[in-house]
Amino acid sequence: MKNSYYDGIDIIEDELRQPTLFKDESKLSIDYVPSYLPHRENELRLLARMFSDVLSQPGKLSQKVIITGSIGTGKTAIAKLFGEHFTNYGKKRNINLHYIHINCRVIRTDYMILKTIVKHFIPGLPDRGLSPDELFEMLLFTLENNDAYLLITLDEVDFAIKKSGVDLIYRLTRVGDSKLNPIQRISLIFILRETMFSQFLDLSTLSSLQRNLIHLKKYTAEQLYDIISLRVKEAFFDGVVTENAIRLTADLAAEWGDARYALELIWRAGKYAEFKRSSVVDVSHIRQAQSELHPFVSREVLFSLSRHHLLLLISIARASRGEQQLYVPFKKIKQIYLTLCEEYGLSARKNTQLWEYLKDLELNGIIALRTTQKGKRGRSTLVSLENIPSDILEREVTNILK
Repeated sequence: MKNSYYDGIDIIEDELRQPTLFKDESKLSIDYVPSYLPHRENELRLLARMFSDVLSQPGKLSQKVIITGSIGTGKTAIAKLFGEHFTNYGKKRNINLHYIHINCRVIRTDYMILKTIVKHFIPGLPDRGLSPDELFEMLLFTLENNDAYLLITLDEVDFAIKKSGVDLIYRLTRVGDSKLNPIQRISLIFILRETMFSQFLDLSTLSSLQRNLIHLKKYTAEQLYDIISLRVKEAFFDGVVTENAIRLTADLAAEWGDARYALELIWRAGKYAEFKRSSVVDVSHIRQAQSELHPFVSREVLFSLSRHHLLLLISIARASRGEQQLYVPFKKIKQIYLTLCEEYGLSARKNTQLWEYLKDLELNGIIALRTTQKGKRGRSTLVSLENIPSDILEREVTNILK
């Protein structure tokens, strides 16, 4: 046993001593925002034009913009890049302007969103003891007291709407309407895949938002080639990734127009090349990465889910395997889930909570739900995987749980 232990250390140290092909692999991360976004120049110019009056006439008006588009079209990157440059330009004009970017997939409730915003100005804010109304009033007071202006991006805002409704959105879009507080200090960017929340807003709010809609089209193969080429120069040492590997990655990702998938492919291919002690990343490594990575299985999404979400996903994958029907009954999925909870030493959740998990997975685009009526037995829930092979999904989720 002792020899096996030291053998394990030797294996790990041997791998860590190997030369790397990466100069800076963080440049392939979805969190990295490059200073230049190829093929999004027009959208950045449009954003700047939409928000220009906020700086030229501070306090007289605010702006609200919706950015929509599929996964991997650059919605988050554009908002973050614009927010950084927008605030820097405002400070050059002696405007006390702040930018806050909130991922509503992670921070979903009105309370948590408001607390995050207020903590930007008051880092020592206590975690408990304040209501959403008190936080909102504190935010308005802080902005007024410091003569400050704020641009907030609510990224994937559909998650917050699903959790808390549109009350906070309504209040944020109405700041400054009151005669008692006429100065417009808060501007907003909403990011979402579709304009699904339009049905919840009043006509005047909806009208103002829909006038300022920026939709990002999916990337073409040539556009993805340009994006990957620039990131490869930042992430890998010179000459490591072959031209054919870049071209193949762009072609594979072009089916969905998804830059995130392209960057994840090239990153994983680099890791396979290192494992095989190759001095280059070539087509064979891209093919291997493709075989174990599906465009609809996003690491970002999976890592944002709870352990029970993940166990439920494995249960759905196993229940779906070998099924001739597109949908499988939730009853079958739950039986597998209960067994998995025992294996992982977790207390199983009740049906009400599991239903919430299913709705979360549906909102993430991983599954589809169908509800049927079965006579005296009542409602029956059917579940289907959305364009994701069950074996790939189970492997990815299992690796995350490990």
